[in-house]
Amino acid sequence: MIRLNLDDIKQILFGCALLGTGGGGDLQEGVKMVEEVNAEVNMISLEELNEGDLVACPYFVGSVSPRDMIEKKKISRKITSPVLESLNILEEFMGKKISGVFPTELGGGNTAVAFQVAAMKNIPVVNADPVGRAVPEVQHTTFFLYDIPMTPFSLCNEFGDKIIVPEISCDEQAEEIIRSVAVASENRIGVTSHPLDAKILKKSIVANTLSKAWKIAKVREAALIKGEDPVAAVAKSAGGYVLFKGVALKDANWRDEDGFTVGDMYIEGVEKYKGRIMKIWFKNENLISWIDDIPYVTSPDLIILVHSEDASPVLNPHLKRKDKVSVIGIPSEPVWRSPRAIEILGPRHFGFDIDFIPVERRIKSAI
Repeated sequence: MIRLNLDDIKQILFGCALLGTGGGGDLQEGVKMVEEVNAEVNMISLEELNEGDLVACPYFVGSVSPRDMIEKKKISRKITSPVLESLNILEEFMGKKISGVFPTELGGGNTAVAFQVAAMKNIPVVNADPVGRAVPEVQHTTFFLYDIPMTPFSLCNEFGDKIIVPEISCDEQAEEIIRSVAVASENRIGVTSHPLDAKILKKSIVANTLSKAWKIAKVREAALIKGEDPVAAVAKSAGGYVLFKGVALKDANWRDEDGFTVGDMYIEGVEKYKGRIMKIWFKNENLISWIDDIPYVTSPDLIILVHSEDASPVLNPHLKRKDKVSVIGIPSEPVWRSPRAIEILGPRHFGFDIDFIPVERRIKSAI
C-alpha cells in the first residue's frame, strides 16, 4: 500500500494523460477534480485485495445534448457528485460495501474520477485498469475480452435521476443506453460498473498501470531538470520509440460523430524526418497513423502526440498549426495482442483495411 498525497496524484494523472493517447479526458479538469477534495488516497496492488472484496469502476460518460432541451425542462440540480452517488446506489443494490475502486482507463480526466471517488469514500484505488491506455468505446476493455459482464451497473445525473441496470444484452448495447441517458442529462452522467469480486478482478485486469504512469511522469520531470530530451526519456521509460518529429501543418481537422471526437492531424517532418508527412487519425484517442500515406503504427499500440519542447501531451482535438510536436509509439499491453483483441481494437474495427503490425516491427521500417 502506498499513501498518495495530492502532488503524487497529480503526477500520476500527468502520466495517465500521456498514456491516454490524446483522449482519456481533460487533464486540467482531472487536476481540478482531485484538488476539490484535496485528495489523499491509498493505492493498493491487486495482491493486497482479499477474496470476497467487492471492487467497482466509477466514471463519467458524456454525449452531445442541446442545452436548450435541458433549460426547457426547468429541472433543478440536486446531486453535486453524480458519479459518487452512482457508486452509492450500486453499493445499496449489491447489499455489500465496495472496498475499492479502479479507473475505467488511463487518462488525465477519467483516471481522476477514481481518485476523487476514493477520497470521498475513504477507500483505496487499485493500481490497475482494464485497458492500459485510453479507448473510445465501452467494450474496449479486458473484461469484454474475458466475457465478464459490466452489470449490474448504475447511472446517476445531476438532476437526481437514478437507474440500476441489472442485466444487459451486450456491452455495445450498454454504451447506447448510457449515452442515451447522457443526452437527457446535459452531456454528463455518473456511472459505476463492473462490481467484481477481487478473485475475478485479479484475473481480468491490467496490473500496475498507475505506477507505470507515475514512473513515466517522474522520468519526464527529471529529464527536464537535467536539460535532457524529455521526449526520448518518456519513450524509453515507457518501453517505446520516438516515431516522428515535426511541425503541425494545420489545426486538427475534426467533427462530432455520434458523441465521439473524430478527425485527423498532419505533421511535416523535421530533422531526419524532413520531407516526410505523418498523418494521425483519431476517434477520441489516436488510433491509426501513416507516413507518406503508408500505414504505420496503429491501435491497439499506443500513438502518443507530445509537444517537442517538454513532452507534455497534446489532447485531441487541440493541435494547432505550427505546433512543434513529436510522436511516441508504445507497445500495447500483451493482452491486446490476441486475435480477438485486435478484432475489437485494431484498424478494421474502425473501418480501415489495414493489418495490425506491432510497433516494434513497424519501427524497423522507420526513417
